[in-house]
Amino acid sequence: MAHNTPANARISTNAFLESKLNHLRDRSLGSSAVRATTAEIARILAVEATQGQRPQGKIGLIVVLRSGLGMMDAFLSHFAPDTDVVVYHIGMFREKYSLQPVEYYNKLPNNNTEIKRVYVVDPLIATGGTATAVIEILRDWGVEHITFVSMLTSQQGLEHAAKAWPEGTEFVIGAVDSSLDEAGYILPGVGDIGDRLFGTGLSQ
Repeated sequence: MAHNTPANARISTNAFLESKLNHLRDRSLGSSAVRATTAEIARILAVEATQGQRPQGKIGLIVVLRSGLGMMDAFLSHFAPDTDVVVYHIGMFREKYSLQPVEYYNKLPNNNTEIKRVYVVDPLIATGGTATAVIEILRDWGVEHITFVSMLTSQQGLEHAAKAWPEGTEFVIGAVDSSLDEAGYILPGVGDIGDRLFGTGLSQ
């Protein structure tokens, strides 16, 4: 478990998840294996994120594009068939030089009167900037409770994101790595998970 874990964060101690995450660190894995491993990790985290909860009414699953797509189906499959789940997507990318988040897609309805609890899936929290931006968007939208689910974070990124709205957000995390490189990638990390999931670009 990481040192200085924020009070609103839970780090998994699941040995199978740890094994799968170590497998994912292998940069020689092809995209198919990366997708399968990501889905396996997402299923474990879905169990941990919803343990002891019986959501009432409509809940939201917020998928952070594009890498959150790798967790979406596995997470959805965990909900009971009668659970009223609506899926929304928020597109964010990190500007190359400033490392600041840029929103490029958001189809949240203008008026939210029904959805008060949401689960956010985004495989990595690196600097914490994207997570913070998503939390602020959802808070402004009228959500009352956010469970933010990620496979891997940096210590710095988790601490930063956890401060965004501590009374309304909890984090369920697979593991925490110690640091970031100059380009904002987690070290040792898993590289550019979006590129690895979809076979685009070069893995970092």
